[in-house]
Amino acid sequence: MITLEDKFAIHELLARFAHCSDYGDWAGLERLYVPEVVTEIGHLPLKYEGVAAQIEHAKESDHQTGGKNRHYHLNIYIEEEGDAVIAHYSFLNINAGTTPMAPKLVVTGRMRDTVVKRPDGWKFAHRHVLYDQSFDLDF
Repeated sequence: MITLEDKFAIHELLARFAHCSDYGDWAGLERLYVPEVVTEIGHLPLKYEGVAAQIEHAKESDHQTGGKNRHYHLNIYIEEEGDAVIAHYSFLNINAGTTPMAPKLVVTGRMRDTVVKRPDGWKFAHRHVLYDQSFDLDF
């Protein structure tokens, strides 16, 4: 059974993902995943398998937005499903841009993260992204 402390730590994991990804802390981002992590994109035949693929995707997003990619997580709830612990939440992805009052909402959607507790803390094991909008992603 997961505890309130576990739930708090999982919230911290989500926050660390956003901070590390958004501000280019690639070493910090790397520590958030189990080695065999997989991210699946719901409407696309696209998968990122392993930690290196996660980091490369984050670096490309950072490059394409000039370092202004921002992730915001909302409506988070965490539950046990059998032996798995799942974090469900909505997200906003925003390009902060460089001009006040001009950030752009890029995409919104839902996440379903399977997380596992390791000796050094909670880690992402499997991520499922379901965007609200339809589009092609080439990286």
